[in-house]
Amino acid sequence: MKIQPEQIYRTMPFQTRKYEKTYGEELDFHEQKCHTIFDNIKNGANIYINVEKNTLEEIEGNGTQYVRMSILSDEILSYDIETFRIEGREELLNRYRPYFVSFIVPIRENKLKNIYALEESWHEAKFINNEETVGEEGILLQGTLETSASPVNCIEGKLLVFQNKAMKKEVLDKINNTYDPYKFPKTDSKEIEKILNDAWSKDFPNTIDIYNIGHGNADYIRGAKHRILYDIGYNYRSFPSYNNSKYLKAVRSIRQLRPSCVILSHWDLDHIIGCAYAKQNIFCKKWIAPHLVSGKDKKASTNAIRLAHYLWVLGNLCLVDREQTNKLIATIPCRKNAEMKLWLGDGNTTTRINRKNREGLIIQIYDKNNNLGDVLLAGDVPYQSMPDILKRNIDFMHVPHHCSKMELARLGVVPTGGIAAVISTNRNKNKKINYDEPHHDELEKKFRKVVNTIDNQPKDDEANLSVQIKWVKQNYSFRQ
Repeated sequence: MKIQPEQIYRTMPFQTRKYEKTYGEELDFHEQKCHTIFDNIKNGANIYINVEKNTLEEIEGNGTQYVRMSILSDEILSYDIETFRIEGREELLNRYRPYFVSFIVPIRENKLKNIYALEESWHEAKFINNEETVGEEGILLQGTLETSASPVNCIEGKLLVFQNKAMKKEVLDKINNTYDPYKFPKTDSKEIEKILNDAWSKDFPNTIDIYNIGHGNADYIRGAKHRILYDIGYNYRSFPSYNNSKYLKAVRSIRQLRPSCVILSHWDLDHIIGCAYAKQNIFCKKWIAPHLVSGKDKKASTNAIRLAHYLWVLGNLCLVDREQTNKLIATIPCRKNAEMKLWLGDGNTTTRINRKNREGLIIQIYDKNNNLGDVLLAGDVPYQSMPDILKRNIDFMHVPHHCSKMELARLGVVPTGGIAAVISTNRNKNKKINYDEPHHDELEKKFRKVVNTIDNQPKDDEANLSVQIKWVKQNYSFRQ
């Protein structure tokens, strides 16, 4: 039966009619406020954009590169300034959730020199629907406006950037003061290790679900009583419309997550935007993540800062110093002589993969008796940036950075005979699965099977919820 739009409205989480029973009237106001802001942007309100140059990377296997742009408006600034002044934990929990807005530009359809001409400063701009006629001068960029306070909405259009229009000093001062990534303190590794050990309580990692959310990450490590969520992402290119069962299935699965703590590999939107669908109590758990900035990566997106500030006020933000020399952040004992280790990428590589990826967090699960090969959940950390963990036997690996193009020399040291390498990916416009072919070929030499999150037995992209790894049984299956 075809799902009608009005049915989706009734079933989507956080819709207005469900707020009052679930979270109270204050949070209902928040959702309405966000959608008013988004509607005004869509209708051509004055906005401010900032090119996140370090997001330039190959996201899809067809060679397309994307640059993401942070978006602000006077309404967003006023709302965030008002919200960021709230110091009471309970008050913030009852009236606010992180929300997201940005513009995504495919390089194939735009001249890179036009984007780089904008440098890394803020510029005035406005969004133009494809049907509109442009009557003003400026740099015109074709792309996608992505917004979410739930659900994620994506609208194709153009961004008209007024390159020669000077930003007002008072606006720039507001932006710099409000979205300051350096205000968040770093957390000592010993404290992070204690938090993880308390949250896991020596449970055993029976299963690891790698969710089918396209070019995004969400891994759920499940023990008998405890859970660790590694990333809570989502990618709009996999679900261009929420009027399909696949989208609703992904959303509902995120709604059901009950982690004991959350680990973010890094702060890119395809690793965090799924929190727009999670239940409010997920923000009451500790979140462990790399710091938003480091010595060689001095900028953070407003979307990441918005989420980080929320967690910080709630007392649940734990940030790893990305410049520390010891890359082993925590060791977490498990039952049956197993252990988990949390590692920090060292930033080394010569490819265009950005530094936030390279200085991300990695989870390694291993059996100290060596009866089982490791499980490696790599986030977006490329092989060249990994610590010395690839020489061990690896039964299961969540392939880094969606099997995109990267240096493969260190993948060569992985012993052959691994059970499965799992790729979080989607399909391009030609219905071909997105991955870099040389990378995929090298994985096939090391693992008995290379599987994609969407590549289940009936070849129906909507059929499976996740690739579920059963570590002790040394097998995997597509969970329906």
